[in-house]
Amino acid sequence: MAKRRIAVLFGGASQDYAASLQSAYSVLCALSKDKYDVIPIGITRAGRWLFFPGDYNEIPNGTWEQNSDCCSAVISPDPHHGGIIKVLDDGGFAHQRIDAVFPVLHGNYGGCGRIQALCRLAGVPVIGSGFEAANACNDLMLTYLLLERAGVKVPKYYYIERSELDSMDKHLPVIESELKYPLFVKASSCSESIGANVAADRDELLKAIKLAATHHHKVLIRECFQGREIECAVTGGAYSTTVSVVGEIKPTGRKEKSAILERSELVTAKLKKSLLTEITETAKKAFTALGCRGYARFSFILTSDELYLKKAVASPGLTEVSVFPSLMKESGIGYAELLDNILSSE
Repeated sequence: MAKRRIAVLFGGASQDYAASLQSAYSVLCALSKDKYDVIPIGITRAGRWLFFPGDYNEIPNGTWEQNSDCCSAVISPDPHHGGIIKVLDDGGFAHQRIDAVFPVLHGNYGGCGRIQALCRLAGVPVIGSGFEAANACNDLMLTYLLLERAGVKVPKYYYIERSELDSMDKHLPVIESELKYPLFVKASSCSESIGANVAADRDELLKAIKLAATHHHKVLIRECFQGREIECAVTGGAYSTTVSVVGEIKPTGRKEKSAILERSELVTAKLKKSLLTEITETAKKAFTALGCRGYARFSFILTSDELYLKKAVASPGLTEVSVFPSLMKESGIGYAELLDNILSSE
């Protein structure tokens, strides 16, 4: 059987550049050379696309960009080309057809649907969710709207457009009547590591909204919950899905070096069978409602009396110890097998 030619994209001009490098390194090292002809293409923080023919060990620390054998390479939007165009040192071009693009990218640059839309234009299959689902998962307001229509319970929320900042005197009383402090505030279509804050009162809320609005035109405000952090992973397509065991994120009591973030670990959730079934069925429903394909991770909050779906991630971390692969491993699907399953789902 002929090997499939897969372009693996990594890096990206986003805050999640470093996380993408770690995921891509794990993926590239694990892909079978007998099954796949891999074309690694890195995207620098500045947004430059480079074909990277070097040692994969240069990827995690970011030195891959300095490799002298790199050359410019882009996905041609012309479906006639069906793949990659490399720009050679002598100014010439080399065309290389590919069977699929695997965007191992996180955050706004590659996890929001832009790369997926480019692949749609190029007529090249993309591994994982298409641009509609990637965008829906990346934009939390869209996530909540679609999940609500599907009957999935999400946290109570409120959103404000950047253009409405001058009329906050009208919005603040409504927010405080509908939601209870503390409130979580974030740019709707950005990573939670960018401009996200918890507000304990009106002054903090107003500051958090203004900060979030500098990152995206929609600002989402939702209630903060005290509850158990539950995780579930789903793989497959529209007609057949596999759901992982249910995991739980638990704090270890140890602090990171910064003394700000508390370390946590993933363990198998110990819950009643009926609740485990509810979580897995809800994850499957959300996977379908958001139009996901290939793989996705779903984060829940379980309070004393309610289960809320907090977040959907269409391009989760893919290191061997990331939450998504860890859940699938606990379900009996090893890392190499998981990647094969994902690559066969486009």
